[in-house]
Amino acid sequence: MSVLRRTGASPSSGVSPKTPPKSAVNKSVINKSATKVTTAKGASPKRPVRKTPPLLQFTQAVARVTGGTILGVTMLASSVIAGGLVGLAISFRNLPDVRVLRNYVPVETSYIYDINGKLLSSMHGEANRENMPLNQISPNLKLAVLAIEDSHFYSHSGVNPIGIMRALVANLQAGKTVEGGSTITMQLVKNLFLTPERALSRKVAEAVLAMRLEQVFTKDQIFEMYMNQVYWGHNTYGAETAAESYFGKSSANLTLGEAAMMAGLVQAPESFSPFVSNKKVKKTFRCIDKDAPELACERQLLVLNRMLELEWITDKELQAARNQTIKLGNITSFRGSAFPQITNAVVQELTRKFGQEEMLKGGMRVQTTIDTELQLTAQ
Repeated sequence: MSVLRRTGASPSSGVSPKTPPKSAVNKSVINKSATKVTTAKGASPKRPVRKTPPLLQFTQAVARVTGGTILGVTMLASSVIAGGLVGLAISFRNLPDVRVLRNYVPVETSYIYDINGKLLSSMHGEANRENMPLNQISPNLKLAVLAIEDSHFYSHSGVNPIGIMRALVANLQAGKTVEGGSTITMQLVKNLFLTPERALSRKVAEAVLAMRLEQVFTKDQIFEMYMNQVYWGHNTYGAETAAESYFGKSSANLTLGEAAMMAGLVQAPESFSPFVSNKKVKKTFRCIDKDAPELACERQLLVLNRMLELEWITDKELQAARNQTIKLGNITSFRGSAFPQITNAVVQELTRKFGQEEMLKGGMRVQTTIDTELQLTAQ
């Protein structure tokens, strides 16, 4: 057998008052016996000093106290914020270096074929994935994913403030977390580097890593990594494996209706999957049919309406997608082999030569010398 191994996105000025000439003011005459000060003829008498009203005195005192309190609170808040920023700065120094993704090779499923190229079996660990170049993925799927996950992906720098504010408003109105406000770049760094915990510190780290990633990789590189990394349910990762499972075809050939349904699964694939329904789902259906998988078709309509809102499709295209006949495939994860005696022998040989981890995650393409047609005839 032959084995093909894989190799590795102006200050103001003051003016002094004029001093009157000496001739304009006569000297004061002081009566020492009466201790009374009198002013000679022609001099200006002194004005009596006015007393400040009690209410005004009280107001001024309160203003002084309030001003001091505000100043103290402001200084305290500034200290807390400064300390928090210093803490964040220190923690950010410990964040992963996104440049390691330059040499990143995702885990990929290995396949065994017969001499004619017919698939006999596949081997994988937890992640069932087949990588696909971005330019080979259907434009329908790329637009559908962008529409529902991050329609401003090609215009922001990793973080979308408008999306975050929209999610904040939606969460406040709902009284719970219903939107995350994460961009595609933020989702990618969360999946690759961070834990799924819901915490402000993790969200900030997610934003920082996303902006760093945008400085190192192009938008298309990031989008390709995302499309091959995202989880689509049933142990399938990436667009290619998901398309094979849900519709029995390559992601390059997805129609608008299929692409919209698949894009709608990303947020909760195990819940929205057309394979998981409270109805008995037929292998072939239209989303306008009563026996169609309800949640999957609702998600499809949500994606199509978003694409229409963005003017990426027309209403005619939306209606055609809703009326399209969809044929479900089969879940490809952990499937058996029609020729277990052959594939088991191949697996043992691969494990002996390369190790189990490489065999399960190395993306091998193994072609055997077995002709399955002749084998069936012989049996």
